[in-house]
Amino acid sequence: MKNRLNFHIIFFIIGAVGGFNQLSFASTKINNDQSTSVNAEATKLAHTHLLGKDKFLKIEDMGLHSVKHGEVFRFQPKITGKVSICRKDLGHDDVFVDSETGKISWDTSKLAFGRGFHIRIKCSNNAGSTYASMVVHVDKSGKSKLRVAGKNGVSPYIGVAGKEMKSGDTIVFPDGVYPVSVQKKYQNAFKRSAPKKGTEEQFSTLIAQHPGGAIVSGAPYGKWPKQKNAFQFSETHFVAIVGFVIENVQRSGFTTIAPGNRLLIDFVGVAGAGTWMQPCSDFEKSQTGKCSNAGLRVNGGTPLIQNSYDWGHNRYGIMTRSTSGSITRRSFVRLDEHKGDQPYGGFSNYCDEAHLSQDNTVFDSLAIGAPHYKHYAGLEAYPATGCERLNAKLKTEGLLAVNNKLSLSLMDQKEGPVHQWSHIVSYDSQGTCTPQRNFCGNWLLQADKLTKVSNSFFGKARSFGGIENKSTAFDNKDVVLDDSVTLWDIPGVASRGEVPRYLPQPLMYYRGRSDTFYGDEGYDQVTNVRRWPIGGEDIIAAQMRSYDNPKAFKVGGGEVHIKGNRGAVAKGDSMSAYFWSYIDKKIPPLAVRVKNKGKYHRVSWEPFVTKRQALVKQWKVVCLTGKEQVLTQLQADQLVYQSKSTQCQDYAVKAVYEGGESGIAYIEKPL
Repeated sequence: MKNRLNFHIIFFIIGAVGGFNQLSFASTKINNDQSTSVNAEATKLAHTHLLGKDKFLKIEDMGLHSVKHGEVFRFQPKITGKVSICRKDLGHDDVFVDSETGKISWDTSKLAFGRGFHIRIKCSNNAGSTYASMVVHVDKSGKSKLRVAGKNGVSPYIGVAGKEMKSGDTIVFPDGVYPVSVQKKYQNAFKRSAPKKGTEEQFSTLIAQHPGGAIVSGAPYGKWPKQKNAFQFSETHFVAIVGFVIENVQRSGFTTIAPGNRLLIDFVGVAGAGTWMQPCSDFEKSQTGKCSNAGLRVNGGTPLIQNSYDWGHNRYGIMTRSTSGSITRRSFVRLDEHKGDQPYGGFSNYCDEAHLSQDNTVFDSLAIGAPHYKHYAGLEAYPATGCERLNAKLKTEGLLAVNNKLSLSLMDQKEGPVHQWSHIVSYDSQGTCTPQRNFCGNWLLQADKLTKVSNSFFGKARSFGGIENKSTAFDNKDVVLDDSVTLWDIPGVASRGEVPRYLPQPLMYYRGRSDTFYGDEGYDQVTNVRRWPIGGEDIIAAQMRSYDNPKAFKVGGGEVHIKGNRGAVAKGDSMSAYFWSYIDKKIPPLAVRVKNKGKYHRVSWEPFVTKRQALVKQWKVVCLTGKEQVLTQLQADQLVYQSKSTQCQDYAVKAVYEGGESGIAYIEKPL
């Protein structure tokens, strides 16, 4: 049994709140003789496919599948209970889910390359919601296979299996906690090594069986102390890393030490970075570079980071460094604390020759637990120390920044084309003054080369330190706001334009096609893929909510309790609802679908989570073909309407509250 990694997963239904059963992941047994505990809440959501989240609605596990490139993949989930609405939660942009039956269909012919993918669906009724997921291996090479770790000669260890795998294969890793070192060092990790190279048409893929379900942990285990690294890749070529969570390491959770060609990082969560076990407890001790690490960092090459997320202790959350053409897309960062003296920031695009930051979100970030840093960076930073004169092509679009205690961006690049910022929403922010040297940057945007901003909204920005801070919101020398920019409630800046009722309203659809790398066809074109609700938000929230440090170092001295259970990820709500309700609490349903049934149109929509749903009094279904027409008003527990008005081709649903009704999120056509 020494060469086997067996998983014994025990679940208990421990109660129901508002129609949702709570699942607790009790233990993962390694080698049949050692066990490691798992954060119950952070892990359970990856497993809700097994039993369903409430007793009225459940989806059986959807399994593992392979399909040849060019074929249409079809799958009918086995659902118990009455469904109001089903939708895609995670999956490639071309995946379609039938809103009534949950049936999945996917035309794979438009894929540029094959790899292993997740498809995750969510189904709801008036008693609650449930999720289920699958892995689909798309074979474009004609010879690649889907394989399962620990079976048919494949090593059960992540690092070993990745290095031994056949080029282009997909290896699936069952859910559980994978200690970095088990019998030997770094068996479940990569230490200056990498998975077998794929090809341009067929990527080598390592994938968790369910999104967020395979957790790589550097925590002390058996004879091994806390481990230095988890995924520290050497040169990678055509490799996809999908669905893992990395936590409890001494250094960066995910990093590369050499440039690679087309490394794809998809729905990977990283619980920040360690400090090499250094105390970093004052200005002097924080000077070592060991105190300042990024949680997820890719050095060089042409990486694509999409749908990924980082939180916890970081110098930077998600970072690209000296890449020749990189994209960070549809990803999330929350900054909690930072002990080092190096600049503090969220997304960092450092000395990149070409970089696109696309449809990312940075939120609820704190400065109080970062007491030592000397220089500023910002939430969407473009540092360039030592490469200021690089001819860099940079673009930022679709960024959502809400409730942050740092400046939005400090940009050091001096050369290259105009830095374009477009479709930005920044609200409720406070500018940066560095604790160690009291350097105060512009509260929002500061640049060293011409930076043009368009089609954006900046609201409720404040300085750090009030009137004592003489800095301004914008760098008026290098930052140019065109007439399409809306400004509101920013001291020293005249308000103009129309403030959106809901913060995400200007950011309704993704701006680049999934799985496209820098320069690919469609990499920077608006799609028809909805940005809301956020895919995998329950998994992201549970991970971030689990963070807790009651003794974080505090600006000015002493300690402060940094609680992960706050803001967008606070228990009892959803991340999407948090952003939508930030200005106006009367929000509309975010998932509405219309199915053409021939004689009628089936209109369905997704309820809110329990606490928010209790505020809804009625639903109002409207037709927007021509003049707005109210088709019906239904009670709050009704989530489906059969419209006999088949001439209507544009539907929307509003929520009616005690103090009035909501606006509209999406306008949907019958499909």
